Amino acid sequence: MRPITCLILFFISFCSVSQNKIQTQLELIEKTIISNGIPDYQKLEIDLDNDNDLDYIYLYQCSEPKCIEVYLNVDNNLDKVISEFCYNYFLYQDLKKDLIVKLNHCCGESPFTSTRVFNFNADNIVIKENYVLFNSTYELISPEIYLSSTYIVKVINNNYNVRFSPNIKEYSEDDAMFSCESKTNIIGKLKANSNIKVLAELIKENRTWLFVEIDSASLNTTTCNNPIDYEYDNQKLRGWISNNFVEKVEH
Repeated sequence: MRPITCLILFFISFCSVSQNKIQTQLELIEKTIISNGIPDYQKLEIDLDNDNDLDYIYLYQCSEPKCIEVYLNVDNNLDKVISEFCYNYFLYQDLKKDLIVKLNHCCGESPFTSTRVFNFNADNIVIKENYVLFNSTYELISPEIYLSSTYIVKVINNNYNVRFSPNIKEYSEDDAMFSCESKTNIIGKLKANSNIKVLAELIKENRTWLFVEIDSASLNTTTCNNPIDYEYDNQKLRGWISNNFVEKVEH
């Protein structure tokens, strides 16, 4: 019985030391937040990466947007894996948890929103999605149904239009305030020979529209300002293009 008793006591002692170490780190994190003049913050304790220990999400008002910080518990050390601006976050729980962080383009009237989707597993973090989208809600902006398998198209014409909605019509000055051309829904110009990922398709008024994800290198920023300016590495633009002057790339 004595070896078993000693083992139990050792386990209890180890857990106590580990918990004290985590608590000390949490107190330092919260003290730092408060020292920056932010008395109120939200804290969520949750096992993000499914490794049977608690991780931590902090959300607090730091300027016009909010700030989010995410700490993973790695061998009783809290590793800060996310620290950025946002206006809100959403947590979807399945076998693996997805954290969705959204940030509006500066300033408040801009219709562009950055969306970053993070996945966690066993002390690791992966960025699943990282894109900018026109976020107006007065018409179809993002597709209702996505393709089960994406594919690649090559752009034939230079300065090929990227639009925030799948149509060609005249818009009011207010609705087109952030477009490239007056009274249009054009938000980007594609370079010829660019390879673009297709996420969804839509047939509308005898035209096939493609909902695409575009690398910043494929956009002509001379003829149209690039709305991807959040300074996140490898962030992409999502929008609509016509399929008239593209060709499918066969693998």
